[in-house]
Amino acid sequence: MGERIDYERWYPEVPAVMDTRQLADLLHTNEQIIRAWVREGILPAHRQPGGRKFTFLRHEVFDWLISNRYQPDLANPHSSGSPEN
Repeated sequence: MGERIDYERWYPEVPAVMDTRQLADLLHTNEQIIRAWVREGILPAHRQPGGRKFTFLRHEVFDWLISNRYQPDLANPHSSGSPEN
């Protein structure tokens, strides 16, 4: 793909930093699946030292989606699309 996506332009409704629930809603799955993907090293996540809650950075999530063959609909910048192919 080569070019960087301007997330603020194409996905303004997606927060720059998300919690587990927000990401689960975005990916149309549940929080347990998100946590399992993090534990298995499938999904990039961050956690404060000694903390229990994960946070997710929008650009990392979208990079992960694209690297796993999700293609954003660049013709329709406000289409939420679906991460499944």
